Amino acid sequence: LALALIMSFSLVVTANAAFSDEADIDETYNESVNVLAQLEVFRGYTDGSYKPQDSITRAEVAAIIYRIATGDVSDSQVSLYSDWNRFKDVASGSWYAGYVNYCANAEYIKGYDEKRFGYEDGSFRPNNNVTGYEALAMILRAVGYGKMDEFVGSNWAVNTAARANTLKISKNVTAALLGSPASREVVAELLFRSILVPTVTYNNAFGYQETDTTLGYDSFKLEQIEGVVVANEYANLYDTQVLGTGKTDFEIAKDDVRSL
Repeated sequence: LALALIMSFSLVVTANAAFSDEADIDETYNESVNVLAQLEVFRGYTDGSYKPQDSITRAEVAAIIYRIATGDVSDSQVSLYSDWNRFKDVASGSWYAGYVNYCANAEYIKGYDEKRFGYEDGSFRPNNNVTGYEALAMILRAVGYGKMDEFVGSNWAVNTAARANTLKISKNVTAALLGSPASREVVAELLFRSILVPTVTYNNAFGYQETDTTLGYDSFKLEQIEGVVVANEYANLYDTQVLGTGKTDFEIAKDDVRSL
């Protein structure tokens, strides 16, 4: 029995990204870190390290969510949004302007206001360390939640945690980690689990309705499937011939064998 992440039924996403400090990545978050790195949405540093326990800023999370939502992992289109200013502290010439402005206009991210945080209206505070709750609220809006304003107001953190818990997104993250500045590996875990849950639509009559797709599939044709490996390049349960180099047959249901 095997669990695999596949892209377009051709690439099995299991290989390690081989960061120079991969031994420092918590085993619980290793899959999340490596899959997002392979998708090129949440990268390591130019020196080959990942720095899993380092903090991560609100602007950096906006950049990752931009890549997830658009599939633009090369950032080739992000400059188009650099002048769509929504926050007074996000200058057009800053490296993060396009990412933040895209996410703000898509209503994935919110700024600070006096009623919620005691800060001046109109700011995003891009260089602030992101908390687990904040990262969750951002990605859950990208999934389709937040249309009922459940992630704003005095109970926003409670509501965010409740939704993440229901969807099992935060199953490997404690409440204490959610409420404090989040590490890079914790944010990777929350974002990775979120792109595998069904996206939702909303209407006043029926509330949230799940779709038959996910952010992972929409942007990267990424799926998580469970089944039995029945053949590969070394052995084949159903034939006398092995498969080609790098090929695997994965049986997920009767008469449903996918070649990866």
